Amino acid sequence: MKSFIKAFSIYGLIPVFGKFIGILLLPMYTRLLSPEDYGAQDILIQITMFMTFLINLEMYNGVGRNFYERKGIRERRALVSTGIWVTALFAVIVVSTVLLMGHSIYGLFFDNDTYFRAYDLAMIWAPLSSLYTFLIVIMRYEKKPRLYFTLINIQLVLRIVSSVVCVAVLKMGVSGVILGHIIGEAAGALMFGITLRKYIGFSYRMSDFKSIAMFSLPLVPAVLIISFKNPLIRFLVANLLSVSDMGYYTIALQMASLLSFVQYGLRMSWHPYLYEMILKPRYEVEVRRIYNLFLGILSIVSVIIILNGSLLLRVLTTPAYFPARSIIGFVVVFNMLDIIRQISGCGPVVAKRTMYNTYYEFAATATSVAAFLVLHRHIGIVGLAVSFLAGNLIKFVWSWHLTRRMTNIRLAATPTVLIMGLLVILSTLYAMIDVNLYFSLALSLILFIAFCYWQKDKLRLAFRHADTRIKAMRG
Repeated sequence: MKSFIKAFSIYGLIPVFGKFIGILLLPMYTRLLSPEDYGAQDILIQITMFMTFLINLEMYNGVGRNFYERKGIRERRALVSTGIWVTALFAVIVVSTVLLMGHSIYGLFFDNDTYFRAYDLAMIWAPLSSLYTFLIVIMRYEKKPRLYFTLINIQLVLRIVSSVVCVAVLKMGVSGVILGHIIGEAAGALMFGITLRKYIGFSYRMSDFKSIAMFSLPLVPAVLIISFKNPLIRFLVANLLSVSDMGYYTIALQMASLLSFVQYGLRMSWHPYLYEMILKPRYEVEVRRIYNLFLGILSIVSVIIILNGSLLLRVLTTPAYFPARSIIGFVVVFNMLDIIRQISGCGPVVAKRTMYNTYYEFAATATSVAAFLVLHRHIGIVGLAVSFLAGNLIKFVWSWHLTRRMTNIRLAATPTVLIMGLLVILSTLYAMIDVNLYFSLALSLILFIAFCYWQKDKLRLAFRHADTRIKAMRG
């Protein structure tokens, strides 16, 4: 577990810098961009991510699943190169298809030409994002988290500086945000490409493609459902509510992004660690320990964010964004479920039966869409947050059941149910009642102190370990 915690802590620190700077810049952005601009930005990002999924088709996960089974640099170069060239082929097909469709996709979301230029930039961003995503995933299997950390943060600095210049100085609005992403990810792809050059060549092997496809293709329907759900929901919001309402949801997501330390660190470190761990006897004990650790950490962080959502909005945004207060709690619970499901729902990956992912993703998407169509008439934008949460709950419960059925992993259900129930109740109360800010702040402090006291032995060991490592580095 120590090696996993080490990798997690390094990978988890990666988004901290970017999110910290992003939070600091939020007051500037919320004054330069309207709620409608924020909503448009979110819609364009989701369109880009959908194109990215269509291009990648989970090939990088197929490469990763077979990476350790290839012995020697030549075998691994053939594997990685095959994945890259297949991804490049799909990039040409997807981007060409979208360009041939002109601005018809744009017209599904927007009723004016305000964001035409930003949309065109998104078409450039999509293939760059696909290459960048492929390379950063492969970099994880190199097990060089410090180098990964350095390169990612260089990319983040370039992206943030570019976005600030484009938005604040050049007054490019939403186009400036998209252009900042393009500059940052182009630089990131170049840096990771140079770092991984020993794995990149002109080789292509049909046997490697078959190995990649056997793992990846069963995941594709699930991934396409996930990626299609997000633009579909944006389409419904833009047409049934407004683009500004989408902006409120985007701001709530930024408040919930304080969980990103855990989310990103776990996503980057979990699967490489899991693939090695399942080769050892009684690996399920280690999985249970890791799950309990993250359940505790995420619970206290989620409670603190929910209690102080209104305070964060008052400090970081303008009154135009205050309607986001009612949905912050539901978005936080949604994110928490998504994070711990990576552990609790690992059964299909362990058993190499990833086609089940498609089933629960389809059920989750259908639930989210149906719930939104019913709820938006009665509770507006809150209905969107509740709909996403309902769909995620379907995924969580179903993947939990699959893990129990396909593996020997047995996680404690009662604490999970109690914690999630309390978080949903708390989110509902804070959506309905404007609770005094000082009361919420005081309650957060009390709960945080109680949690630290409860975990004092583990925290003491963690600080001792950190102190030992710092002294060793100084020596």
